Amino acid sequence: MEKREAGRFLCDFLSGRKIPEVRLEKLLPADWDSLVVLALRFKVGGLFYREIKSRNFPNELIPVDARNILREAYRSRATMNTSLFFDALKVLKSLDDNQMPVIALKGLSLAKNIYGDIALRPMSDIDLLVKEEDLVRAGRILLALGYKPYFTTWESTSKIDRHLPYFMNKSGTIIELHWNIVDSDIPIKVDLNGLWKRACLIKVDNVEVRVFSPEDLLLHLCIHACSHLQYAIDLIPFCDVAGLIKTSGDKIDWQIVIERATRWGGQKCVYLMLLLVRELLGAAPPDKIMSEIKPDDYQPVFFDEALEQIFDLSLDILSNVACKKVNLSDQVLTRTIGQLSKIRKVKGIKGKVLALLKKAFPSREYLTHLYPVSGSSPKIYLCYLFRLGNLTVYYTIVLLRLFRRDQSVIKAVHRAHRVTAVCDWMFS
Repeated sequence: MEKREAGRFLCDFLSGRKIPEVRLEKLLPADWDSLVVLALRFKVGGLFYREIKSRNFPNELIPVDARNILREAYRSRATMNTSLFFDALKVLKSLDDNQMPVIALKGLSLAKNIYGDIALRPMSDIDLLVKEEDLVRAGRILLALGYKPYFTTWESTSKIDRHLPYFMNKSGTIIELHWNIVDSDIPIKVDLNGLWKRACLIKVDNVEVRVFSPEDLLLHLCIHACSHLQYAIDLIPFCDVAGLIKTSGDKIDWQIVIERATRWGGQKCVYLMLLLVRELLGAAPPDKIMSEIKPDDYQPVFFDEALEQIFDLSLDILSNVACKKVNLSDQVLTRTIGQLSKIRKVKGIKGKVLALLKKAFPSREYLTHLYPVSGSSPKIYLCYLFRLGNLTVYYTIVLLRLFRRDQSVIKAVHRAHRVTAVCDWMFS
C-alpha cells in the first residue's frame, strides 16, 4: 500500500465512510502494520480502534497484532487523560474558589463534549484561558497547588507569548495559562472580550467548566491548526473540527462564523481548514456557506499544497521511523528549512541580513521565555551565544546538504517554499 493511499484509507475509517469488506480482504499484514504506525503517528490510534470495534468486521479481517497495539494505545491514553482530567478539575476548582474566571481550551473542552470519551482525544497538557490582568495571579495559584514553573522568571514573560511558560506538578501534569489564543506574530485580531462574553458552561465530571461558544470554538480550532501547517501536523485538529460540525452543526450559526472570521482576519484560515476537513473526513457546512466564506483571492493550489503537506511531511517522517532513522535533528531540520524559507522571501540583501540578525538576537524578554534565566542576569549573554551557536549549526547542516545535492533536503526546501506561500496567503 502506497503511503498516500494508507493515509486516505485511515481517513476513510475516521470519517465513518462505508468500507466494503472486500477492500479489507485485499490488505496484507504489512499494510495493516503501516496503517497502525500511521494512526499512532497521526495521534488517532484510539479513534482508529473505536472505528474497528464499532464496525463489527469479522475478526479474521483485522490482524490480532493490529487490534492489540491499537487497544493498548487506547488504554494508555485513557489512563493518561484520566490523570490529566483529575488534576485539571482540581485547578479549575481552585481558580473558581478564588473568583477567577477561566475558559477550558482544546482537549479539555473537546474530549467529553465532542468525542464522548476522554481516551479518544490525545492531550499532552491542559490549556486554560484566563484574562490578561489575572495571568500572574493565576500562576501564583498554581504555585500554591504545588506546580513548579518551567522558568523561575515566569512573571516577566507574560507579554512575550500568548501563554505563560508551562507549570508542572509532581505527577507530570502540565498546565499552560493563556491570555490570548493567537501568537503575536500572527496578524489575526481576536475579539477577546467577545470570547469571554459568549463563553458557555458545560459539565465535566459534575464540574461546570466554561468553554467557547460553538462559533468561537470553530474559529479557534481552524486558526490554531493553520498556524501549525508549516510544520508536521497530525490529524487531530481535523478530527476536532469534524467532530464539532457533526455533533454541534445544528447549533452553529454559520453567518456569525463568516462575519466573525472576516472581522478577525481569519477568513482564509477557516475556509482552507473547512475544505481540508470536508476532503479528509467528510464533514463541512452547506455548500452555500462554503461559497459565501470563500476568499476572493483563493487559488486551488493552496488546497493542493496544504493537503500534500499534511500527508507527505508526516509520511516522510513515518518512513524514517520505519527505517529507524528519525531523530531530533530531522524535526529540527524541518523547522530550520521553514525558517530559511521565510528569510529567503524577504526582499533585498539588507532585509535578509536584518531578518537573520533578528532571528539570532531577539529581545531579552524573548530569551527569558526560551531559557531559565533572568533578563537582568549576566547569564543572558551566554544564552545569546548558545542560541547563535545552535542556529549556526542548524543552518550550516541545511546548506551543506544542499551543496551536496541531498535530494531529500532539496525536496524539503521546495516544499517549504510552497507551503510558506500558502501560509503567507492565509495570514495576509
